[in-house]
Amino acid sequence: MKLPHLFLLLIGLVSACSPFRVVRNESDRSATWAAYRTYAFVDTARIDPTPRDSYQAAMEQVKQAVAIELKNRGYEPTKDNPDLLVNLGAVVKERTQTRQTTIREAPLYIGQRRYSWRSQEVPTGTYQEGTVNLHIVDAQRNALLWDVAVSSVLNRRTLDPEQISNAVANVFERFPGKK
Repeated sequence: MKLPHLFLLLIGLVSACSPFRVVRNESDRSATWAAYRTYAFVDTARIDPTPRDSYQAAMEQVKQAVAIELKNRGYEPTKDNPDLLVNLGAVVKERTQTRQTTIREAPLYIGQRRYSWRSQEVPTGTYQEGTVNLHIVDAQRNALLWDVAVSSVLNRRTLDPEQISNAVANVFERFPGKK
C-alpha cells in the first residue's frame, strides 16, 4: 500500500472513531456575522421542574466550553443587550440495540408448502444516547442563526471537562460565524 493511501486510511479511522456525531447543522446563510460582537446565554433557571444536579453540572461544562469557543472567535459576553443569544439543551433517550436474524437461526421445518422465513430485528441490549442542542439567535430580530445538535452514546462514567471541550471545539469547526 502506498504511503498516501495509508495516511488517508488512518485519518478515516481516527475520524470514524469519534465518540460523537453531528446530527444537525443548519445556519442562516444571509446572516452578517461581522455585525455581531456580544452574546449571552439564555436564562434557563426559571424552567420547572428543576433538572437534577448532574444535568446542571454537565450543562455548565458545556456552557464554559461554548463561551471559550465564542471568545476565541471575537465575541464578548455581556448581560446588557447582547447581539446574540445562546440557548443550550440536552436530551437523554434510551435506545435498543438490535441485530438481524440469519437463515441459520430458522427453525427446522417439515410440513406445509407455504412456509416462509423472514429476517427480523432482534433486541440484544439497551443503551443511553445523549443529544446536546445549541441554538444561536439574533437577539434583536429573534431569528435563529445557527442550529446544531451533537449526539453520543453515554456510558456509566461521567464525561470530563476535557472531553466536553474537545466535542464543542469540533462542533465549532462548522461554525458559520467569525473564524
